[in-house]
Amino acid sequence: MNLQQIGRKISALRKERDMTQNELAEKAGVSYQAVSSWERGLTMPDISKLPGISQILGVSIDDLLDNSNEVELIKDVLSQNTAVYASEKELHMDEIVEVAHVLKPSQVDSLVGYVEEDSMDLRELMGIAPFVSKEVLQQLAQKAKNDGDINTIHKLAPFLGKKYVDELAMEIEEVGGLSSLRKLAPFVSKDVLQQLVQKATNDGDINTVHMFTPFLGKEYIDQLAMEIEEIDGLGSLRKLAPFVSQDVLDKLVVKAMNRNNRDN
Repeated sequence: MNLQQIGRKISALRKERDMTQNELAEKAGVSYQAVSSWERGLTMPDISKLPGISQILGVSIDDLLDNSNEVELIKDVLSQNTAVYASEKELHMDEIVEVAHVLKPSQVDSLVGYVEEDSMDLRELMGIAPFVSKEVLQQLAQKAKNDGDINTIHKLAPFLGKKYVDELAMEIEEVGGLSSLRKLAPFVSKDVLQQLVQKATNDGDINTVHMFTPFLGKEYIDQLAMEIEEIDGLGSLRKLAPFVSQDVLDKLVVKAMNRNNRDN
């Protein structure tokens, strides 16, 4: 949807009727700043305002928005005939992306419900993510997890609730191990990530642990370093060392030297 084009249309129609921006704003029940923003192509009028604005300017919604496909979808949302629209014409995610910024989250949720999930791609999901509810995004993320599509989950993670991401992380780790969480790690809570790292350490998977150190607590990393050194010696801390506190690292070095002296 071309906001600049719509803005120019609103401005031209307002001027044809010899109205000021303040007058249009008063008639439409919005602020002067809102009208200014529309005419500069920065924002769109709220969908609920479109019928009134069209009437004030003496044109149809079709003429105001000047885009038949998007206008048809918006009018169906306004008249609550989305189900009819979807039954007569296959609804695609890219259509919804184009109009989502003028719809309420509940309206976007409703539209997404009519799109065949198999026809959605990652680009479209990312385009719609800021406009749909957390619940719908979680449903999409759950489908991606079931399909083994970790990349989509990683992309959606900033828009999902922290608790839900934690639950997803535990489910994904159960199937694919700690390494499968590498891209998701920045969005997982520190407590849950530490639990999963500890689990991997206990299972002997210490080669993967260093990938997650930027997202772990300092005290926990020190504790982890001492555990790993106990299991596999000082050499196993090479990749972890930059994240271990100097005091703990010094103690582990001294410990390793004393052990070597005893062995010799």
